[in-house]
Amino acid sequence: MSLGKKPRFLHHGSPNGEIKEFEPRTDTGSGKQFGPLVYASHDLATATIFMFRFKGTMSTGRFYRIPYTIITQNRESFIANDKGGFIYYLPSDTFSSDPKRGLGQYEWASSVPVRPIKKEFYPCALDTMLANGVQVYFVDDAPYAAIKNSSDHGLSILQKLESENQRRGINVRELKKPESWQKNK
Repeated sequence: MSLGKKPRFLHHGSPNGEIKEFEPRTDTGSGKQFGPLVYASHDLATATIFMFRFKGTMSTGRFYRIPYTIITQNRESFIANDKGGFIYYLPSDTFSSDPKRGLGQYEWASSVPVRPIKKEFYPCALDTMLANGVQVYFVDDAPYAAIKNSSDHGLSILQKLESENQRRGINVRELKKPESWQKNK
């Protein structure tokens, strides 16, 4: 899927509501490879994944255009500590997207500081992710390690787990192999 025209603005999720200007930082994931950047997405669902504070490890991605996140924090602890978060709207003029970086076409990056246009507060990060169709999985360390080490990026494991979406009956979407995998078969 190609975006075609560059969007006017992008979304950035954060638990911090006091940001006046985003400074490029080295991301813990692919940051060592790409250097300090400000990240954002044209896709609101993707941005909601990054609007909360958590204790543990997190992984995120997409299977066949369906966003998901895997959180190793205990579900009850996460819910009890969910203080919501913010979605910032950023001008897109200094951002570019590289399909080989991080979340591919859903990830935009700027190497210069960016001042937000506006921000919106959401009182519950988990509810916001679910409402936007993000499939949320709470797992312990052992399943998380198995997912990270699996040959299919954890798809076969995640398909057997109950998502928070299924648990609540909100925006339940079946994770499927990406189109590129299906074409290669």
